This record gives sequence, structure tokens and C-alpha cells, in this order.
Amino acid sequence: MNFSTNKKRRGAIEVNITPLIDIVFILLVFFLITTTFSQNPGIEVDLPKASSSTQKEQEDVIIVSLTKDGNLILQGQMFSLDALESELDKMFTTRTKATVIIQADAKTHHVNVVKVMDISRRIGFTKLAIATETEP
Repeated sequence: MNFSTNKKRRGAIEVNITPLIDIVFILLVFFLITTTFSQNPGIEVDLPKASSSTQKEQEDVIIVSLTKDGNLILQGQMFSLDALESELDKMFTTRTKATVIIQADAKTHHVNVVKVMDISRRIGFTKLAIATETEP
């Protein structure tokens, strides 16, 4: 009879961290892809300063940019006033509750800003905002 206990000699315990590193990289890629970025177009507009400016939530906004040269830019494309009106009219059919944010350069003529506001109101947009920077 053999009364000895079955003592198995165990080797050193190893922890394989390769799957852990793979999962961390997959999570990193997932968060980089699903992160929302601000929708500021790459147009250089020197916004006017205002001490009472507030941050607008980026819910459903349409950004119209006016450069100091009088160019109208909507979603990265340059438009004339008539073309801007037809493009905003197309957008209004699906985005009736959208806010039209006018990003006008500080040196833009006031008449251009008023024309964009008038076009937006005539189409039916009721929420208008003018983008500003806060004063330090």
C-alpha cells in the first residue's frame, strides 16, 4: 500500500499579459473612434469679443461663417447669398428645430450679417445666434 500523498511539483506561476495589452489597445481605439469632436470648421474667423457670451450646447446647429472678405461658408463650402438661401431651405425640410449660428469675422460688414439673419428667418428658422468669444 502506498500511503504517500500525491504532491505534485508545481512550476512557477506565469501571468501572460499579452491578452490584457490587446484589450487595452482595442479599448483605446474604440474610445478614439467614438469620441465626439467639436464642430468648428477650419475657417479663420476673428470672432468679436463679448463679456456676456454663453456656451451653446452642440445639439442641432447649422454654422454659417462670414469672412472679412464677405464670403459665405456653410459646411465647408462657399456659397453666394442666393445659393445659401436654397441650401438652407433644403436643410430646413429635415432640421426645423436647428439653431443657425452665424460666425462672422469682427471686420465683416454688418449688412452681410443682417442678410444671413433675414434669409434664415424668411426660410423659417426661429433660433438664431451670433458666435462670439468671451473677453478675458
